[in-house]
Amino acid sequence: MKYFEKKIKSNKAYLIPLGDIHIGDKMCNYALLKDHIDWVKSEPDAYVLGMGDWLNVATRSSKSSPFQQDLTLQEQITKCAEIFEPIKHKILGMIQGNHENRLEKECGFDPLCTVALALNIPYFKYSVVGCLVVGDKRPIGYTFYAHHSTGGGSTVGAKLNRIDKLRGIVSNCDMYLGGHNHQLGIIPVITKTVDVIHKKVIDKRQLLVDCGSFLGWEDGYAEQMMLQPAKLGCPRIRLNGDKRDIHASI
Repeated sequence: MKYFEKKIKSNKAYLIPLGDIHIGDKMCNYALLKDHIDWVKSEPDAYVLGMGDWLNVATRSSKSSPFQQDLTLQEQITKCAEIFEPIKHKILGMIQGNHENRLEKECGFDPLCTVALALNIPYFKYSVVGCLVVGDKRPIGYTFYAHHSTGGGSTVGAKLNRIDKLRGIVSNCDMYLGGHNHQLGIIPVITKTVDVIHKKVIDKRQLLVDCGSFLGWEDGYAEQMMLQPAKLGCPRIRLNGDKRDIHASI
């Protein structure tokens, strides 16, 4: 697990957790991805966190078929680096997804690490704890724990439960970010915490964020496996620099 901190001297900032793009799969929605990248490019204080599965990396032994791909692995790596080159200075870093991990398990090669090296951005491997310090005069720190997440579950509740499990690993973050299941979802929860300085119990508001995907449903793996269609894209999380406030939209 890695930790990083970034200071943003503005009255607001945006965190864009972007994952499950599956570059190389025939169902990848490149037009929608471009829309998101163009928005990040136009917004001065918007930053991307790579949530894994940027590459499809289908093999003969994987659940997803290599015959559903229209790009070789080398072409996937090259195209990914080209797509994100214009905003590489706005990418906080990236974590590995299970699709990249499948190749590392087979031959010890992590293709997403190669993308990170090409873009010269941090690679956090499996998970990361981050703090975005937003504001100038009285900056406010917003913390998150991000993991691509694991496991199955076809219902919306089961998918969000995987994100909730992250609270059992790092308990006091403001946001928990997960991917893998291609679901877009935001659930606010409350955790009781002890304030020993003021001798009281306080409520800490936390967000469970399921980060969506850019992989279409029809004629693809999702339709084949009877998975429910889901809205494509990723969340946009606004962090206020004047007062503590998090607003997430999908």
